[in-house]
Amino acid sequence: MSVGRTAGWTLGGLVLGVLAGFAGELFRRQPAGKVQQRYVAPEATCTTDARTPSPVPEPAAEPAAR
Repeated sequence: MSVGRTAGWTLGGLVLGVLAGFAGELFRRQPAGKVQQRYVAPEATCTTDARTPSPVPEPAAEPAAR
């Protein structure tokens, strides 16, 4: 077998493997609770000891143009 033919078979096998992996992820069945849990925002804003951000200082005034 020539080097080109071997490289072609190898590259074709890799492409088929990647496509099979994508298809497996697309068609994988997941419980509804697990899918919903993935997109729920964290409850960090509900804590009582959360600090409010300090105010941003005003930028320094630029010197007057001559």
